[in-house]
Amino acid sequence: MVRTDFSRYAQYEIDLNAKCVCGCMEGDRIHKIYRFPNDYGASVVSGRKELDGRMGSYRMYVLRFESPPPDHCWEIATDTPITDDTYEADTWDDIESVLKRIIDLPRHECHGECGHHH
Repeated sequence: MVRTDFSRYAQYEIDLNAKCVCGCMEGDRIHKIYRFPNDYGASVVSGRKELDGRMGSYRMYVLRFESPPPDHCWEIATDTPITDDTYEADTWDDIESVLKRIIDLPRHECHGECGHHH
């Protein structure tokens, strides 16, 4: 049995699920949102909808935070070397390797202007 350990990055988790309107929490999906010290982060959802929620698959967006905590205003970052869209992975290990790459990105300077794209 494969055991998924979510604790390695737990210190970076922020709870924005109450604001989530994508329906990702339906069907016992896992939705984790991370914010790293470099003001990048990730939104990870289990069970890709186009695969009928097959467990063991994940969809991730790289996030760029534009405001200091606790506001956590963000936008999807489409200009990182990691991905310019959605990152799809079959295992949590794959997701963790990408989370490590996001942590290693150069720091993004927040502009404190929620809703503005730069």
